[in-house]
Amino acid sequence: MDETGTGQDYLTVDQAASYLQLSTSSIRSYIWTGKLKAFRVAGLRKVLIRRTNLLELLEPARPDGMSGGI
Repeated sequence: MDETGTGQDYLTVDQAASYLQLSTSSIRSYIWTGKLKAFRVAGLRKVLIRRTNLLELLEPARPDGMSGGI
């Protein structure tokens, strides 16, 4: 759980996919290839992903220093 006790620090695969507007298979692929760290709940099939780990997948669309004009 997060510091507020709401449990929103962790997301399910479905929630993570929705959050990044990706498919669940894309999220599972990132987990399988090691690009996204995830945790399995002991004894269950449920997989949880830390929001901070999910946000690490994001990178700038443009390198720094690129101007928007001509």
